Amino acid sequence: MLQPNCSALHLPLVVGPDEVFSSMGHWSTAVYIILGLHAVPVWLVGTLLLLRLAKLCPPALFHNLAWLISVPPVLMFLTTLAILLPSVGKYVEVLLEVVLCVGLVKFLKLTITLCGGKDSLVSYCADRDILLPVGSPPLVCFLPCTKPSITKYRLSCIMLGPSILLGLKVVILAVDLIYLLIDYTPSGDFLGVDNIHNLASFPIGLGAIYSLNIYLVIINECLPSNTKRLLGLVLVLEFILFDCLRLFFIFLTGSGMLTCIAPYLSQDTVVHLLKNIIKAFLATFMGIPYLQICAEKMELPQLPDPVVDTKANLGVVEIHYDEHHAELVKQEHDHRGQHEHQDQDVYSTECGLDLQRSI
Repeated sequence: MLQPNCSALHLPLVVGPDEVFSSMGHWSTAVYIILGLHAVPVWLVGTLLLLRLAKLCPPALFHNLAWLISVPPVLMFLTTLAILLPSVGKYVEVLLEVVLCVGLVKFLKLTITLCGGKDSLVSYCADRDILLPVGSPPLVCFLPCTKPSITKYRLSCIMLGPSILLGLKVVILAVDLIYLLIDYTPSGDFLGVDNIHNLASFPIGLGAIYSLNIYLVIINECLPSNTKRLLGLVLVLEFILFDCLRLFFIFLTGSGMLTCIAPYLSQDTVVHLLKNIIKAFLATFMGIPYLQICAEKMELPQLPDPVVDTKANLGVVEIHYDEHHAELVKQEHDHRGQHEHQDQDVYSTECGLDLQRSI
């Protein structure tokens, strides 16, 4: 089979549905129909939940839960946009990761509010002897290490990971937009200087996933009966799958297994089109269960009540009762003695008066 000459393609500035149809034929029509069947239910369920949000949670949780409910509909909107306009796929890819990072940050705030704040969470972990799980994935090599105690400072450092990742993704999007505005074409070298912002996302992404896994272990111990703790797990899995797709397509293009489609779809356009088709399916199949979890009602606070040692309390009550009883007996004895002393004084006085009268 003859391979098309990708360098000879006359590519338009914007690749839309017409160019995709000219290159793929009615295969693109099938993609659009299946996309609509996936996107409409997610948008419909998300909109209904936002309208009913006031009945699902107290006002303290309204803002964070609204952001979390908006994540699947926004992901579907962005992937639909990138499928209809494959030429913007490069920027939509980063926007998808920004949306997931915002969802992760809002998840941290939601669960901390459910626990009554950082101080309440730290004191609860101290009472239950819950230690910091330093051997969480992907750094399972730390499993033999001693687990330190959970303090407010350590908890704050763990929660900082997703915020740093969000800031990096915003910087990557800004750099790509600057390249577009100044009409700069990157060299395409994976280790090039003009790609250093993408290279930085790998170590920072691993660090953020590590801190999130540590936090998820702690929250699973503290909120075992609350299904809202699963929202973070869904978002982390989705972020990892989206990131793995990037590495997978780097392998496909580098090995020559993926090529362009004449006359309008370059290799990069094909890559972003396929990426977003897969991401749209993932956003649907993971988004519907995610929204079902968001639809469950919740109240504050959510931390279980501390365990009370009834035997110890009973002993304290008995001690206080005995002391109080002894004090009452002593007071009664002193009062009775005082009355007897007064009676003796009165009797002595009366006897003296009778003696004087007789004389």
